[in-house]
Amino acid sequence: MRIKYVIQILVIFVFLVLPINIIFGDNDRNYFYDLGISHYDKGDIDNAISAWEKAVVVNPEFVEAYYNLGNAYEEKGLLAEALSAWDKVIEITPFDIDVYFNMGVAYTRKGMYAKAIDIFRKGIVVDPDDPGMHYFLGIVFMNAGELDSAIKEFKYTLVLSPDHAGAFYSLGNAYYDKNMLDAALASYRDAVEINGNYADAYNNIGSILYDEGKLDDAIAAWKKAIKIDPNFVDAYYNLGNAYDEKGMFHESVSVWRKALEINPDMLDARYNLGVVYTENEMHREAIHEFKQVLMSRPGDVETLVSLGLAYKSGGLVNKSINRFKEVLGVQPDNVSALNNLGLIRLQKGQYGQAIALFRKTRQVEPDYLEGLYNLGLAYYFNGDLDGAIDAWEKVASVDPGFNNVHNDLSVSYKNKGSFHDSIAEHERALEELGNSDRSFSVVLPARAKEKDMLVVNRRKLLPAVTIGLTKEEAEKLAKVLGESNVEISFCLNLLADIDFVVLEEKIASIR
Repeated sequence: MRIKYVIQILVIFVFLVLPINIIFGDNDRNYFYDLGISHYDKGDIDNAISAWEKAVVVNPEFVEAYYNLGNAYEEKGLLAEALSAWDKVIEITPFDIDVYFNMGVAYTRKGMYAKAIDIFRKGIVVDPDDPGMHYFLGIVFMNAGELDSAIKEFKYTLVLSPDHAGAFYSLGNAYYDKNMLDAALASYRDAVEINGNYADAYNNIGSILYDEGKLDDAIAAWKKAIKIDPNFVDAYYNLGNAYDEKGMFHESVSVWRKALEINPDMLDARYNLGVVYTENEMHREAIHEFKQVLMSRPGDVETLVSLGLAYKSGGLVNKSINRFKEVLGVQPDNVSALNNLGLIRLQKGQYGQAIALFRKTRQVEPDYLEGLYNLGLAYYFNGDLDGAIDAWEKVASVDPGFNNVHNDLSVSYKNKGSFHDSIAEHERALEELGNSDRSFSVVLPARAKEKDMLVVNRRKLLPAVTIGLTKEEAEKLAKVLGESNVEISFCLNLLADIDFVVLEEKIASIR
């Protein structure tokens, strides 16, 4: 018993007093190193670190252990410790290119771009022809917003490695950020030519084509991205936007739903669903989607405005008012909320309140034409023709085709008894109208009163004009009505998608 006890004391003494590098010789260093590898492979980072720390105590020149220690520390978020371990690697083996790479990546992840650039440049001094060092230096420059330097590094990467698809892709990103879209598109296409499964490159190709208005080509690119990666949520989202732009409601809804199936937290897709549901008068569905967005983005102003619009379109006026008031409680100068609340007041016949709200939009955003136009409507219905005319004249001076403002001016001038001005505004309206489907009814009586025309058949012709006619239909109608001296030119350019049989019935009804 005493002998065993003495032996135990000696063992304790050896481990507690004597340095570990004396206890274990250099030949035993691999024990701790391999132990660290075993722990690391099992996901036990803490014990891996502990083992490798013992390994470098046994052998202070153990490069591999320092290298792995640095990686493990960095993985744990211990940047200072990681850098210290890697510095030891450089001290022992200054030409180990991998350690410069790891240090550069670690600095980049922390947003320490200046230090990352410095360490990558040191790595390039060690090996000037390493394409990876130049490539990642370019990535750091991109993150730092130094696009020209990034482009230079990506191009040099391609000199060293012409088939580097990632360099072409990143070069495309740099060009895209510089708004050099043609160069960006060419680079992305080079990337997919080298790597036909480069889903990210196809996605970005689609984005550029979409920006250029080439919707079908964009759709084709995004479909390729999705074929490569069926869970590419951004490609589904973008594809939905393109379908929506083309008016393909069901298709856009389908792919946005798919995006949400992959990532239920993709709120932009959910928000877009709400918008298209509102546009298609699916108010209940729209309200549901906007509420879902607000659960993740409480108080989001844009979503609150859209929810207010969905309530308004669905006839839930009080709830709509509450949402717009909620927005104004957060952003008193939100022109969209002011404008829409003004429209509700206008619909309710509360013209004074409507005028005040539309005036506020003008104070907040003087160039907000919709608010100015609606101010004209409020003045008009409040009996202030001069105010309406003044507002609409200002709108017309900026955008002559805005909401057919010239037609509104024509009506206002007619109601004031200014028939010459009414006719002049109608003529301007026709110029702006072009091939649209809007028709005008007010100018014919105005012209008749001025020139004593359309006396006999005014009541017959006017309803026909209001339904909107093609040139051929207008000419036929003129013959039916037997009007030889009517200036049919007023309706010759008025186009509408009216079935000819329906037109015949409408003509018969007014004879």
